[in-house]
Amino acid sequence: MKKILLYFLLLTSFSQAQLLYQISGNGLTEASYLYGTIHILPKDKFELSNSLKRAFEASKTICMEVDLDMSGAEKIALAQKVLLPEGKTLKDFMEPQDYTQLKMYCLDSLKWSESKFERSSKLKPMFFSSILIQESMSDMASYEMEFNKMAKKKHKNTIGLETIEFQLGLFDQLPMQTQVDMLKQDYNSDLKTFDTLLACYLKEDLETLGVLMAAETDAYPEFNDILLVQRNKSWMAPMRTQMQKESTFFAVGAGHLSGPEGVIALLRANGYTVTAIKQN
Repeated sequence: MKKILLYFLLLTSFSQAQLLYQISGNGLTEASYLYGTIHILPKDKFELSNSLKRAFEASKTICMEVDLDMSGAEKIALAQKVLLPEGKTLKDFMEPQDYTQLKMYCLDSLKWSESKFERSSKLKPMFFSSILIQESMSDMASYEMEFNKMAKKKHKNTIGLETIEFQLGLFDQLPMQTQVDMLKQDYNSDLKTFDTLLACYLKEDLETLGVLMAAETDAYPEFNDILLVQRNKSWMAPMRTQMQKESTFFAVGAGHLSGPEGVIALLRANGYTVTAIKQN
């Protein structure tokens, strides 16, 4: 379940040149930190800078979009949320030629078996898209999963800004046609768009990244509003409460950071000093 969150990744334009920030001022007795992640990436591209490690070490609690620690029962219950209604598959929501093209892509390009495709076709379009991207990587890594492991090793508390049930439920607010259209974009581009976005992220070329993402989501205004803007605003109250309590390391998708309705702007509007930290 931790791996299906890709579409929360990079959803708006950027003005900042770094991904790591210190949060201070506004009555805080100790600084907190904010880091923009990419939820999944090839393992050979994964890296933790010394600056990032120091910010992590300095924080008492690690706060991500969701707390990744779940019981077995919770995982089983959540697995049902990624599935289409009982008896339905993607075939019921796609034009015949589009469904055939998707199937051929999975069988020919990703080397799936017929049975694997049939099982996967029961997923909602947004989650199927995430599977496509994961399958395109021979070995993947996740900042969130690594931070969770590091927190356990260092005996740091982990919390979430929202529940994963809430997060997955956001997808249900997107029209099915929007989800299908975005899935079509992925396999029609042979996932090259993700490769381009990843390259920009790794170089911290946030200006180009913003232009690319704006072009990708321009046709889907509800996507940005539901998955980005509304959530950024809802995070301010729990972030404020947690920072007043103790030094906290916040890790959220990089697309949430900048722009006039991004987390950085909202924190500053609430009186906090947000300072970029150069990674080294």
